[in-house]
Amino acid sequence: MQAYIGGIVPLSTVDWPGNVCMVIFFSGCDYRCPYCHNTDLIDFGDEHIKETKDIKKEIMKNSGFIDAVLFSGGEACLQRQALLVLARFSKKIGLKVGVETNGSRPYSVKSLINEGLIDFAAMDIKAPFEEEIFRKATKSETFFRKTKDVIADMKQTLRILKENDDRIEIEIRTTVVPGIVFRKEDILKIAAEIKDIECRWSLQQFRPEKGTLDPELKARASPSKKFLEDLKEECIKHYPNLRIDIKAS
Repeated sequence: MQAYIGGIVPLSTVDWPGNVCMVIFFSGCDYRCPYCHNTDLIDFGDEHIKETKDIKKEIMKNSGFIDAVLFSGGEACLQRQALLVLARFSKKIGLKVGVETNGSRPYSVKSLINEGLIDFAAMDIKAPFEEEIFRKATKSETFFRKTKDVIADMKQTLRILKENDDRIEIEIRTTVVPGIVFRKEDILKIAAEIKDIECRWSLQQFRPEKGTLDPELKARASPSKKFLEDLKEECIKHYPNLRIDIKAS
């Protein structure tokens, strides 16, 4: 079987808190977020085609040094069969498995959970589930798939995660981007969507120096750590059970 694989980090101590993991980046994404810094992973390029048997060899080669394998992207859940094959292999040799996803493919997430293949799921919520701002933040609408359909799929993924939050570790991530998703009311709307899920919510600082898909955003300033702390404080006032981390330099 073949898969579009954009790269592999053999050993990471920062991508999955508490674990030493290998990170496998699937290429291809159904979003075009203007602030994306993984721009080389957005498209399905022929140069990224790899045999899954070769990826298995890489996992096995590093299995003595890692606790887990984390599948990222791009959007790993777009390649459901290849993802399942590699997740099954990783579990078979005794490694924990995690996936980072934008939540737009709930069936892939459900398949992983139903087979007991994942221990950790990190889901990006890019914007409140309102069409105008979500369209601006993700550029995910196409002729074939409207913004409201993408939002519906994300809500389904959240429901799946909530139903299984006693079985897997869950992290929700939101990048605070001035001019796109940064207002207090925007962040509170996201908080309302996840308030009943047992999870860690990471508010992430937009970092233009890492690269952006939209060149105009390179000149935009990062939100300060104090700004993110204020957002966190406001969310906890309304939803005191939330566990919120700040990821900022």
